[in-house]
Amino acid sequence: MKVTLEQIDELRKRVNVSYEEAKKTLEKNDGDLIKSIIELEKKKGSKDQKKGGFTNAANKLLALKLSIKNRDGDTILNVPVVIVLLTFLMSFWTVIILLALALVTSCQINVYRDKGINVNNIKKNVKETVDRIKDKSEEIFKDDEEEASDTSDETENEIIIE
Repeated sequence: MKVTLEQIDELRKRVNVSYEEAKKTLEKNDGDLIKSIIELEKKKGSKDQKKGGFTNAANKLLALKLSIKNRDGDTILNVPVVIVLLTFLMSFWTVIILLALALVTSCQINVYRDKGINVNNIKKNVKETVDRIKDKSEEIFKDDEEEASDTSDETENEIIIE
């Protein structure tokens, strides 16, 4: 079956692919747009899973945590390993001394993977916080404008020298 330019354009619009890939997939599926979309989405999904990208790597890195507990089982420190590594880079001897102190005092040091941390959750929390700050600042500016319009009519702030 002959594949038309309209079919290729429609497939490209629905699935972000090149003209060449859209044409090959349509020809393979005898011009069936739905089969072509499904095939390209499956192919694209498997590529995304293999790649992982920055978000996947960041999720894995942020999920690693360092926990230090004293003899009684009380948590002294529970931070992402990334923070420990950054502190290690900035003040090498401080981290070494603190870890040695933890070992000498029989503290239990664990490195574990926390499933609850996710870059997308962090992004969502940051966005919500920014939105709340925007709303509050708009309220403050609105209140200031109202006060300015109220006090502009009054002459209390005028100094008259005769």
